[in-house]
Amino acid sequence: MALNWGVTDVLAVTKLAWDLYNNCYLVAREAPEEFRQLVYELAALQGVLRSLRDDINSDKSFLQRLGDERKQTLDRCVVNCFDTLKKLQGLVYKYRELQNGENLWKKLKWIGKQSEISNLKSKIMAHTYHLNLCMTSIGNSSLNRIEDSLIMAVKRQEEKEEESEACEDELDETTPLTKVRSVPTTQADSVNWESPPGSSLRRMVTGTTLVDQPRRNVSPESSSSISEEDPRKLGTFSHGQGFRMGFPLSDRTRIDQGSRKLPPSPRASEDHSTESPRPRRFPSTSDKSIDKANRSLGTENGCKEKDLIDVVADMKGELSKIRQKEQLQRPLRILRQGKDHQPDDDLKREFQQSVEDELRIRRLITRDWLRVATWWLLKARFNLEAFETLEPTNNRASITISSHGESPANQAYVNLLKASWILHTIILNEDNIASLQMDENRKLFYNLSDGISHEFSLYKPVDTPDKEMLMKQNCDIWELLQPEEENYDDDENELLPGLKNGRWITVDPADAGEEDEKVLFRTFVNAAIGGKTKRIWSNSSPYMVLLSIKDGESEPQVTLSNQSGTLGLSRAFTSEDLQDFDEPTSPFTASQLGTPSKIIPLDFGRMTVAVAFTNENDLHELMRIPRDYFNAVKRREPRQLSRATETLIFKRSVEIFEMLNVSTMKPDSREKFKSCDLRVLETTTKEGWRTTRRLVVSSSAGEKKPWCKEFFLPLSRVQISCDGLTRKVLVKWSDCTHEKVTTDGNYNNIYSYVYDDSNPNIAMSFQFRNSVDAADFRTRVLQLSLTDVFTWSANSNSHFVYDIYDSDPNPKHYKAFQLVRSSFEWTYSELFFMYRDTDYRYDRVASIIHFPLLYYTDYISTHTDKLYKPSVDAPPQFSHCDKRVGNASVEFQDEPNRMAFLSSLTGGYELIFSRRAHYVTTKPPSRFGKGKSNKGQAEVQLWSRKGGNSIRLVTRWWDERVGDKWMSRSVERGGLDDKKDSNRARLPKAELDRGRKIDMANLVARDPKEKTEGSRTAPLTIAFDSAPTDVLFGNIDQEEFAAALDGNPLALNKARSPFDDLMTFE
Repeated sequence: MALNWGVTDVLAVTKLAWDLYNNCYLVAREAPEEFRQLVYELAALQGVLRSLRDDINSDKSFLQRLGDERKQTLDRCVVNCFDTLKKLQGLVYKYRELQNGENLWKKLKWIGKQSEISNLKSKIMAHTYHLNLCMTSIGNSSLNRIEDSLIMAVKRQEEKEEESEACEDELDETTPLTKVRSVPTTQADSVNWESPPGSSLRRMVTGTTLVDQPRRNVSPESSSSISEEDPRKLGTFSHGQGFRMGFPLSDRTRIDQGSRKLPPSPRASEDHSTESPRPRRFPSTSDKSIDKANRSLGTENGCKEKDLIDVVADMKGELSKIRQKEQLQRPLRILRQGKDHQPDDDLKREFQQSVEDELRIRRLITRDWLRVATWWLLKARFNLEAFETLEPTNNRASITISSHGESPANQAYVNLLKASWILHTIILNEDNIASLQMDENRKLFYNLSDGISHEFSLYKPVDTPDKEMLMKQNCDIWELLQPEEENYDDDENELLPGLKNGRWITVDPADAGEEDEKVLFRTFVNAAIGGKTKRIWSNSSPYMVLLSIKDGESEPQVTLSNQSGTLGLSRAFTSEDLQDFDEPTSPFTASQLGTPSKIIPLDFGRMTVAVAFTNENDLHELMRIPRDYFNAVKRREPRQLSRATETLIFKRSVEIFEMLNVSTMKPDSREKFKSCDLRVLETTTKEGWRTTRRLVVSSSAGEKKPWCKEFFLPLSRVQISCDGLTRKVLVKWSDCTHEKVTTDGNYNNIYSYVYDDSNPNIAMSFQFRNSVDAADFRTRVLQLSLTDVFTWSANSNSHFVYDIYDSDPNPKHYKAFQLVRSSFEWTYSELFFMYRDTDYRYDRVASIIHFPLLYYTDYISTHTDKLYKPSVDAPPQFSHCDKRVGNASVEFQDEPNRMAFLSSLTGGYELIFSRRAHYVTTKPPSRFGKGKSNKGQAEVQLWSRKGGNSIRLVTRWWDERVGDKWMSRSVERGGLDDKKDSNRARLPKAELDRGRKIDMANLVARDPKEKTEGSRTAPLTIAFDSAPTDVLFGNIDQEEFAAALDGNPLALNKARSPFDDLMTFE
């Protein structure tokens, strides 16, 4: 590891130390004393590193505030520690394959490795010592720095007050007004600045000196021996104070380990007669040099600029950290094992034999034993619930043991004895005390201890089962494993296999082992795992089935796990799992209930499991929770419609859902729904333009009262904003509930509720789990679910062209184009439908194509043109779609996209030429004139058939007063009559079509104003430019027109810009 380390390096070293401790602990029980001491020192080191990691994670400026000298010192400690741990890791990797073998230490040739192990142990002890010293110095520097900041802040406050008072005195001299001034008194005014550094600060806030608290484990001799001249005596502790592994122990848990000597260290002499300190944090010292450096550090880090309020806030934060660290150093609270509920010697031997049989195969760490004990506590509760099913009149305040040996209450008592025996015999063993101080294990330990005591309190001493009845119960500590249950990790870099799926084994019924997950239901079942040829039916409910829900997700999860943690199968519980199964009953019959159990097949993808419940109530409860949920949210499923089809086009889980006020876009109420399901469903009919959508939001399965809300969602004009966050999306639109009041001419009001796309009345906010989901939602709302035939970008937005089909009542094929626009921070889309016969104006100069005749969809409500308002029980809602006529202009940024867009609107043609001409005429040339047309300018276009050689010429006059604006005809390649004229293109006689619209499928003019003039035969003359001929290129438009007819695309490279056209026409 290189110098100039950072947060990532500390996390890596901490993880390495923790992994090595777990692995070494597995083989430490049978190891020689030297190796066991190495594991002991490794536990102390990883504890200090975890504390350093917590400090860095809780304070982002921790490393920046250290200063160069302190950071270099801590840097060397971390780097040296990492080097030593890598050497130990290499040793563990080398002998990892021998972990499960017999006579491990003989295979290791201990005599040859003893010196190497001893050397590593000494280095680890030295690293622990140095890191403790550095962390203690840093902790003291934080308090001193804050105190110095407080002193300077108070001084600045006094200076400001003096300046203010001086200004007021000057005013008093010039004004007759009398001012009364009161000087505020702060806590800082009473601070004794002559006190030792840090003490006055602590007394000011808490009334006590916090650094005196850790000294309860420090002998008087050690505390007074710390000095600047003798660093080897830093932190000397008295062994009689019960300080072990940096954790103060109570008298009940104190274990005499004998004296340990500090190994050689670069900062200590060879005299190791005193005992070595290994606390999580050293007590505060009175080192003068450190105090001096701390004060200078506080001054250098900008404390001069902090106000009194900021300093007090920093002070509270530091004191909060100190209290948290002291809380971790408190001794374990251990409940004594009751004399009335202890296994006898024969039962203890049964338990011990079962444990030893398993330990021959694998080794377990403290957390694994905590899981095993918790497993049997949960099994005891499961047995007691089965007992209550058999004895409905039983009161849980006390349990009377049945004389029947197979009573679930008897097995529950034995399971409690298993949990209690594991807790007091194995977990509270002296080798596990240190690991119990860790946060995760401490929580498991306290929950387990309290749970066992509570369950034992339900048994009366006179009603406990006798020895003969106890020996008839299942006394095995380990559940049997089926052949396909082993699920070890194949990662070669992982030191330990498996044992990571036990997080669901928790005492708290709602605890799933993770902060973001909650258990809804938990029980134990029998199961057959794998294919039918390998299935083995169990008969003691050795598997746990649970329903859970995760934060940010709405669907319940079903999980199957075993005791050892080698099996952890999980998947979403769907509505299909609620169907009635026709599978046969289980070969195992619940003897306690006397009824066979129905098999529930669960497919987890890579493994199929057949589950059988021994308690019918458990099966009903497992199905009841998701059934109630799916019944409450069934409106989010696609509807079965007779004349339409509804499909799901979007489905995601959102972390937060809020309804907003449309005018302010702020939450409409204080309700903030978490972990919701968001879906968008699309309803299509036989007419494509009638497509509508529904937006459905439903609650999580964890809600006590599940809910579901559905909203009508139009196909366009839905406005979306990201609100500055990539995961948060704001959306608003209009439904069909805008009230419109008119009169019928007889003083009667007519009430209609209409759709107004310019006036949204629904607004909501969604915070997705990631930016990908948010972007997908935006895409689904702003675009159709069809596959586009053409797309282009303009002004940072994308636009699309689609093919639309009507199958009934009049089958037809037409086009739709969707324009995505932005207005300030909002983005919305407009959807227009274009039928085969249409009209458009191609403006090459302005880069716009204008469509004067398009269609769009209007949405009609259930309450229109009524003499009365709707009732509260029947509010207006969407009823059906209607077609409206409109117009639109499409803007482009370049000509290729403009021409490609028009090509996508045709039935297989490609636009190869489009220019504005001065005039187009069908009059033949005259000797007395040029035959100029009086219709004005016209747009001339050449279209080439895709995959063919035919070319269509289409022109449209710009003057709207011209009735039949469109004219079309066929043109042969190279069909110009005369190429000598510089600005005219003459075409021979051919059949011409005139009309008010253009057939985009065939590029033929349709719908003539005069039916008799629809088609006729005549020549055609096009005048492109009346300006003087260009000296270099001649007339460019005429040359491009000729080149397009000849099929020579190279000539098109001379094309002019729209600006050239504008200058020419002006």
